[in-house]
Amino acid sequence: MATGLSVIILTLNEADMLPRSLPAALAVADELLVVDSGSTDGTQDLAKNLGAHTVLEHPLGLWSEQRNWAMDQAIHPWVLFIDADEVLEESLQASILAWKKSDHAEDAFFGLRRVHYFMGQRMRFCGLQSDVVVRLFHRSQRYTPRQVHERLDVKKPTPLPGTLSHYTFKNAKHWEAKQRMYAARSAADHDSKTGRITLHHTVLKPAFRFIKHYLLRAGILDGKAGFFYSLSMAKGVYWRYQELKKLRNK
Repeated sequence: MATGLSVIILTLNEADMLPRSLPAALAVADELLVVDSGSTDGTQDLAKNLGAHTVLEHPLGLWSEQRNWAMDQAIHPWVLFIDADEVLEESLQASILAWKKSDHAEDAFFGLRRVHYFMGQRMRFCGLQSDVVVRLFHRSQRYTPRQVHERLDVKKPTPLPGTLSHYTFKNAKHWEAKQRMYAARSAADHDSKTGRITLHHTVLKPAFRFIKHYLLRAGILDGKAGFFYSLSMAKGVYWRYQELKKLRNK
């Protein structure tokens, strides 16, 4: 018997991305569930028009809580999370369809190999070349509460053949707003494990983050996009500690 699969997409003002990501997700979904956190750009209506089986609205608190809530609404025992700016390429669709024909232990986790596109360019370095995200698992699993980069307790996921394409960069203004938002949320995650904020946090750590992506992980080979990606990662670290200062001064 084939394994039933609910594909879940979390959205907030993603009307420009859904025409690319949602049809690809439908190719493998027994149920496609969109959980929206209050879009104002017509995302919900568009999702329905594109074929989503269920579209629900739920206020966004922690992303981990949003994912856990979404899983509770799913029909099938196995779930696959896809971000609205990610596309299941045909090679990965084929792997998932083959996966559905087998039985799997409830404590098994499956990873998707992600290829990033930044400033209109495929990124082959910057550390992004080894990105595997855990998105396919039994709905009995739960995400650990975190402000950003919500996680599952996974030891060794099994990567599926194929590619998940990630189109995270819309424009410079959107990218900076996204990075600043991540920094503000990340500040809360780092508060308890960060002592007094010093130059180590605001100068050395951002500088090392740039070196890590641009030199140690060969971002220089991605040309202009590699430089700006590495720089934005450094800025994100700097903004995190600026936000932590604000948090502590409240």
